Amino acid sequence: MVSFTRLALFVALSSTQQQPPVVTAFTPSFSRQTKSPASKAMPYSAARQMVASPIEINGKTAPEQEVNGAKNQETESNLFSIPAGISSPTGYLSSRDASALDAELLSSTGFSRDQLMEMTGSAVAEAVYSVLDVSSPIIIGRKKILLVAGPGNNGGDALVAARHLALYGFDSTVVYPAASTSSERAHIAKLAQQAEDNGVRFLDEFPSQDAKDGQYDVIVDAMFGFSFSADRGVSPPYDAILSDLITTAKAEQGTKIVSVDVPTSWDADKGDVLGTGFNPDVLISLTAPKLCAMDFTGKHYVGGRFLSPTLSKKYGVRMPPYIGVSQVMEISETASANGAGGAVDSLEMDYARRLAAKKVEVEHGRGQWESYGDLDTFTPGKFQIKCFNKISTKGLGRFGDEKYDVRPDGISGANAHAILLRSHKLSEEDVPKTCRAIARCGSGVNNIPVARMTELGIPVFNTPGANANAVKELVFCAMLIGSRRIVDGVNHMKELGRQGTAKERVEKDKAMFGGRELKGKTLAVIGLGNVGAQTARDAAAALGMDTVGYDPYLSVENAMKLPNDIVLTDSIKEAVEKADYISLNIPYITGEGGTHGVINKEIVDAMKDDAVLLNFARGELVDSEAMKEFLDRGDGRYISDFPDDLLWDHDNMIILPHLGASTGEAEDCAASMAADTIRDFLETGAVKNSVNFPTVSLSNRSEHTVRFTIVSHDSPGVLGHINDVFGNAGLNIVQEIAKTRGSVSYTVLDVDTTDFDSESVCFKDVQEQITMLDGVCSSRVIYGQPGTGYAKNLEGEYFV
Repeated sequence: MVSFTRLALFVALSSTQQQPPVVTAFTPSFSRQTKSPASKAMPYSAARQMVASPIEINGKTAPEQEVNGAKNQETESNLFSIPAGISSPTGYLSSRDASALDAELLSSTGFSRDQLMEMTGSAVAEAVYSVLDVSSPIIIGRKKILLVAGPGNNGGDALVAARHLALYGFDSTVVYPAASTSSERAHIAKLAQQAEDNGVRFLDEFPSQDAKDGQYDVIVDAMFGFSFSADRGVSPPYDAILSDLITTAKAEQGTKIVSVDVPTSWDADKGDVLGTGFNPDVLISLTAPKLCAMDFTGKHYVGGRFLSPTLSKKYGVRMPPYIGVSQVMEISETASANGAGGAVDSLEMDYARRLAAKKVEVEHGRGQWESYGDLDTFTPGKFQIKCFNKISTKGLGRFGDEKYDVRPDGISGANAHAILLRSHKLSEEDVPKTCRAIARCGSGVNNIPVARMTELGIPVFNTPGANANAVKELVFCAMLIGSRRIVDGVNHMKELGRQGTAKERVEKDKAMFGGRELKGKTLAVIGLGNVGAQTARDAAAALGMDTVGYDPYLSVENAMKLPNDIVLTDSIKEAVEKADYISLNIPYITGEGGTHGVINKEIVDAMKDDAVLLNFARGELVDSEAMKEFLDRGDGRYISDFPDDLLWDHDNMIILPHLGASTGEAEDCAASMAADTIRDFLETGAVKNSVNFPTVSLSNRSEHTVRFTIVSHDSPGVLGHINDVFGNAGLNIVQEIAKTRGSVSYTVLDVDTTDFDSESVCFKDVQEQITMLDGVCSSRVIYGQPGTGYAKNLEGEYFV
């Protein structure tokens, strides 16, 4: 694919030319009457079928169609209807679905015919530009393009494309045998006028010999759309033009033939049923590929970037992941060889693979909606993310709009598939039955009922290390505050300022706030996780401090961050005995064996009288009564990031308003990390940084496989029963991983679909059987369709 930046550069350079480029158009019956103003509006076909706006026939409304250049009026009974089910669920559109989509685009979506034609014509121009792959404005001016325009909207696309190509600087010729003077075709006449205004010339006949001699670099076939009828054949003069195109292709003079939407003479559903042998080099599918494109083997583009996610889902269309602001994407199997490389290629190749994949059928929304959520907040085809608290927009931006419907704090998310929060006290009532996961933008999860979420089979994630640097810097700030009585000095100077005596008292009074330096002092770090390890490392390297550490669960990763001369102790008491500063960096855990009040009287009594305790972990870690005795008897200090009802006004106590992670950088990092974790879980089933689920990651699923994830409570035989269900259904498991943490077992497996002869694979019964097994809590089918495939066992009731 050619980058938009490069395209924009060429357009800008071409605009500086003194003379406009020469663009020519051929039209044997072209009349200057086509300059007349537009009259009756005509609906626009996303699949390029020419369909007229409703007109009166015997007092009734009916559409007017143009098929193979001949008009056919149909009665009201044949008006397009939206299908109840999609006839082409593979991601390709049938002619029937394209017709229905066309009608809907021009009704409920509010698009006008002119809007859609401008966007599709622009996409054709961009595709042609990509095919030519020019490297400079000079080369653009030397490239000759021939566009053959049919009688319908494909012809209009050609005229729009010609105008854009002229603006790019190309020498183009538009062949338009069916130029009309009738009032209902006035909108086409406007396009011809616009092309003429931009330097387009109209020829009297098709330049057959020039085409055969290879005088054109590209010939664009825009004669017919999906409405072509093989029964009627190709009508004159298009039959002769088609013959010339086939001859040109066989001449192998280097001319590329590009067909728009459907190659001329091909049936939109069945391909080359007439056996003409016409095989263009390039196909540009507009809105979505038609069924005939499954037989196309050349370079294939899709363009027309205007279909909403709702319509995409309704019509089974798999929209490509367009790059940047591009209006087209190459989706052929050769995309990586022709593209820009890297991530762009992988997206193109992935879309091509997904387009050819089998359709997966799962059950969704059994029973009444009132049981599952709120229909008003339901967004089909997307994962809904509910946010509590204000979450960094940078982090939320990691989700993207294509697959995710992000609901900020205060916006209803009754069908949430995942929850993001910071300090909100989450209750079970906040968690809908549709919720698959919860992530906290921070490390502590004491505001989340983790035990209950575990019972419900919902993983809870946190973001360890995301705010580590911010907390570490505040720890250092607190060390300085505790060493120099800086806060007392600031308050004193404010009081002197109010009295008007600051200048005369400053030198005399500074002795009241003497302190000590950090260099050479001893820092004890209790808890050597992300924050603790960084604090010990930088205190030694940057501040010249001696370090002591305690952590019975020290990881290899964090051990590698520690200073070489740190002294590791076997107990907290031993760590604090000789420390001048003590930094708490351990999690708060309630219950037997937990950390509630871990800094108790025994620990406090072991501290030096002038020690400074720094608590940026959790307030409940410190026994306030024991700490009050310590502060009362000596020159020690206690600096905490959490409120304390007993010590808040003590002279040797400084309380900060929970500022540890309150930096823009930390909030961005934590939100981004939480979003990435949720995305990975929802899209691949991977579990990382969970506080209640085992860490599980299965390699990317291969083509033609579907991924299942199963949450169960650890009980004998569950995994065997799960495998039996797949075996009885004739499904082959190609890879599988199962891990346990506490009472939770989590299984991820991929099932092969290649042995199925049909175009779809149904997992409805299999998923229900698995979900309703004893011990199973929930299951998911991951197959590329956001927001679907989730089922739960709610005390014997099947929720899907």
